[in-house]
Amino acid sequence: MSNGTSIAAARFPSSSIDWAKVTLGVVLVGLIYYAYFIQTVEVQHVSQLSCYIWLVGHWNHVSNYSHGPLIPLIAIGLLWWNLSNRDVDEQRNWKPFWVALGATVLVMMAPDLFSDSLTQGVLRLAPFLLLWQVAALWGGIKETIDDSDARGLVVVAMAMLVYYFGVKAMQPRIVVFSFVILLYGLALALGGRGAFRLLLFPISFLLLMIPLNFLDEKVGFPLQLLMARSSTGLLNSIGIETTRIGTGIYSRVFHFDVAAPCSGIRSLMALTTVTAAYAYVTQHVQWKRWVLFLSAMPLAVLGNIARVTSIALVAQVYGQEIASKAYHEYSGFIVFAVALSTMVIIGLLLNFPFRRYFENWLKPPPPPLTDGGLRDDGPLL
Repeated sequence: MSNGTSIAAARFPSSSIDWAKVTLGVVLVGLIYYAYFIQTVEVQHVSQLSCYIWLVGHWNHVSNYSHGPLIPLIAIGLLWWNLSNRDVDEQRNWKPFWVALGATVLVMMAPDLFSDSLTQGVLRLAPFLLLWQVAALWGGIKETIDDSDARGLVVVAMAMLVYYFGVKAMQPRIVVFSFVILLYGLALALGGRGAFRLLLFPISFLLLMIPLNFLDEKVGFPLQLLMARSSTGLLNSIGIETTRIGTGIYSRVFHFDVAAPCSGIRSLMALTTVTAAYAYVTQHVQWKRWVLFLSAMPLAVLGNIARVTSIALVAQVYGQEIASKAYHEYSGFIVFAVALSTMVIIGLLLNFPFRRYFENWLKPPPPPLTDGGLRDDGPLL
C-alpha cells in the first residue's frame, strides 16, 4: 500500500507550455498569411494577385525595385544590430542567426547561379527563411518584452481598417502599408514599449519596399533634364564643347541622349535603402541620421552626373561606338562608386569632432620648461 508521497511522486510533471498563447499565435500567423499571401489585392488580365505575389512581380520585372528582396533581409540585420549593441557586455551565441542568414543568402542567390526560372519559387520561400532568422534572434528579443500596451490594439485596429480599404479599392501599395502598421501594433501590443523601441526602426525600414514606380514620370523626366544640363555644363567647363537639346547632349564628336534609365531614378531607390541603413548604424544623433538619409537624392544625382560625363569623355577619346556600347554596359558601377564613397565621407564628417579639434587648435601653447624641469611662468610681480 503506497502513501501520499509516493503517489505525488508518480504524477507526470505539468507542461510549461502555455497552449492558449501557442494557439493564439498559430491563429494570428494563419490570419496574416491569408491576408497578405492568399487574399487577392489586384487583378491583372486573368491573374489574381495576392499582396506578396504583387510585390514579387515588381521585384522581378521593375528594375527600379530589383533590390526589393534585400530590404526585409537588411531590416532583420538592423534588428540584430540593435540586439548586439544592447548585449555588448554579454557573450551571446549568434551562430544560429548566422546559419539562418547564410542559408537565406544562398537560396536567394540561386536564380543568379542557375536559372531565372527559379526566381518565383525562391521568393516564395523568402518569408519562411526570414522567419527562421527572427526565430534565431528570439532569445534576445524576448528579454526586451515588457507588459503589453493597450495602445498597440488601437494601432492593430488602424492597420485592419487600412487593409480593408486597400483590398476594397484594389490598391496593393495601401495593403503593403497596412502590413507595416500591423507590425507596429503587434510589437506594441504583445511586446510592450521595450520590444517596440527595439523593433521600431527595423519595421520602419520595411516601408522602403513599397514600390513607388508611379512617380517615375513625375520624377524621372526632371532628373533626365538635370543630368543633361549638369553634364553639359561640366563638359564645357573642362574644354569639351557640347550643346544640350532637351535631354540630348551633342558635340562635334559624339551625340547621345540621357534616357530614362540614366536619369538616376533607379540608383535613387537603391541609394535610399543603403543610406537609411548606413545612417542608422553609423550615426547616434537623430538630426545626423536625417541629414545622411536625405542625402540620397543629391548622391544619386552626383553619381549619375559622373556616369554621363565619363561616357562623354570615353566617346571624345575613343569614339561614339565604344562609349555607347562596350563602356555604357559597365558604367553603372561608377554611379555607386561615386555615390557610396561620398556617403561614407559625409558620415565621417558628421562624426568628426570639429569643436574639440578647434578648441585644441586655438588653445595657447604651454610655457616652456626650465632647466630644472619646471615651467617658466615669467617673473613674479
